[in-house]
Parts: sequence; C-alpha cells; structure tokens
Amino acid sequence: MHGTTRTRMHPAVEPNRTGRNAVVWIGHGRALVIRDAGAGLTDESEVALPDMVAATPTALAEIAHRIGAVDRVLVMGPEELRTALEREIVAIGHAPETIREATLEGPVDREILLERLRRLA
Repeated sequence: MHGTTRTRMHPAVEPNRTGRNAVVWIGHGRALVIRDAGAGLTDESEVALPDMVAATPTALAEIAHRIGAVDRVLVMGPEELRTALEREIVAIGHAPETIREATLEGPVDREILLERLRRLA
C-alpha cells in the first residue's frame, strides 16, 4: 500500500474539543481520511485502492487502521465501497454506533472533508 500522511494545523478544527472524529471519502481508485489529531491539528491520509477485487480487503484494512481510535467516523462514498469499509471498521474493533454515513459521489477535496469534520463536533 502506498499512501501519504500529513499533520497540519487547520483553523477549521477547534483545538479545545475533547472528542476525536474522522471523515473518510472512499471512491474507486482512492480513499481520503482526515481525522482530528488534537491541539487544532488534523491528520490527512490518502490510500490508493487497487483495481483488483482480491486486493481490496487489504486496502480497506489499511484505511480502517488509519482512522484509528475515534469517537465518531463519517464514511462517505458509493454504497458498495462505503459498506465494505464500515464492515472493516467494525471488524477491527470499533463499535458500530460510532459510524455515520452519507452518500457523496466524488471526487471530493480536503475542504469538503474538513467541513464535514467540523459538523461531526
């Protein structure tokens, strides 16, 4: 798996919140993950999704691990990929009630995801 992770200060995320949340957009070819990192920082990751169906579970596991321990996670994208990712998130130990979902066809950019992250607060 190849992906990138960046931590950056972004004023859209309030630094004094105690809960940690994440937003994920998964589409054909890639997934974008933005999560609270505390102190007004966000972690941003992009994970490439393989074209081979047999390799998709490995990519979904990578995305779920990048989400990490959060209070809430919003998963967006086409229904088939969104559902598969939600199952993987539960499989690694997250409670199903932490997952929110929304249909959002892509592609999307980080500003859209940051706006959705603010709404989770």
